[in-house]
Parts: sequence; C-alpha cells; structure tokens
Amino acid sequence: MDQRAKILIVDDEPFNIDCLEQELQYLGYDSVSAANGRAALKRVEVEAPDLILLDIVMPEMYGFEVLSRLKANERTRGIPVIVISVLDDMGSVVECIERGAEEYLPKPFEPVLLHARIHASLERKRLRDQEQLYLRGLERELEIGRQIQAEFLPSGLPQPPGWEIAAFIQAAREVAGDFYDAFTLTQDGEIGLVVGDVSDKGVGAALYMLSLI
Repeated sequence: MDQRAKILIVDDEPFNIDCLEQELQYLGYDSVSAANGRAALKRVEVEAPDLILLDIVMPEMYGFEVLSRLKANERTRGIPVIVISVLDDMGSVVECIERGAEEYLPKPFEPVLLHARIHASLERKRLRDQEQLYLRGLERELEIGRQIQAEFLPSGLPQPPGWEIAAFIQAAREVAGDFYDAFTLTQDGEIGLVVGDVSDKGVGAALYMLSLI
C-alpha cells in the first residue's frame, strides 16, 4: 500500500494544498484535496483515502468536527489523520489527539518531519489492515467449523410415548468440545442418551471431540 497510497489534503488555502501536493508527489503518493471540512467528508466517502492531512481553521466546518465525525463512523475511523495547523497551543493539540488524530504538526511544517509522520502513519494502517484481514479470515474459518460441528449433532431426537426429549447446546466460544445424541435401543422403545464433554474450550476441544465420534 505504501508506494501508491492515496492521501487526502484538507485545507482552505490553495498555496498550502499546492505545497503538500508537491511533497506527496515527491514521495510517490497519489493525492486528492478538499477546501473545507464538509467537502472533506464527502471526498472521504468517494475516494476512501489511506491517510488524511487535515487543517483545523477552515470555513463551513472546523477540523475538530471533521475529526469527530471521521472517528465516529465505523467505515472511516481507521483512516489515520495528521493535523497540520497554525494552532500550536497545547489546548488545540490535546483536543486533536483526544478526537482521534494520530499526529499533529504546526505550520509551517518541516518536510523531513512530515515525511516521517506520513510513513509511520501509513505503516501503522497497513499493519491494522493486515490484522483485520486475518481476523475476518479467522472468523470465516470458525463459522465453517461451527457448521461442520452442527452437522455432527442429531437433526432430530426420538420421542417415545409419554416422553418429550429436547436438547440445547451453546458454545462458550466459537466452537466447543461438546456432543450429545439420543437414539432408540430396542423395539420396546428403550432410549439411549449420550453426552460428551471435552475438558477444554475452543477449536482444540472441538477437534478432539470430532476425532472420538
């Protein structure tokens, strides 16, 4: 992702946008821009940038509100935001960090420091994206495991006269090492009940139980 990352520049001053575009072009990144906070939120929805360089003092919507809306939205909260602003007082810096900004740089920015912050933010995002991809893959595998385990449980239970037999199983984790069955033993209607429980939880317990069925 790092070499072709798309970065959104949000600033109401064309000169600032031009300077940042040149820096990003030098680093080999793609860039798009927005001149105010409301336009920035719309561009985020359309462009899905990998990183946002955000000014604070802008018309229509301040960067503080942009930050809050980005981090409140599940689809955009993972996009790293580097604030670049003339506001260099401690209160403004703290507010930006509390609202979810990853980094804060004062204007005029130091190019070398900007490059380092961009690289670090994109690398953190790359690692988070890999982690989320792995977790989604793991969840799919666990769902397949749940389906396979369910197929080993009886689809129906015998109902001898005068009796009602029912069963309920709920795994403490995604899958479990539990098993049950009920079946007719004799023509006289004798019923056999089987309950199995491996002393553990999770995938290991489930695999061990399946090997014994």
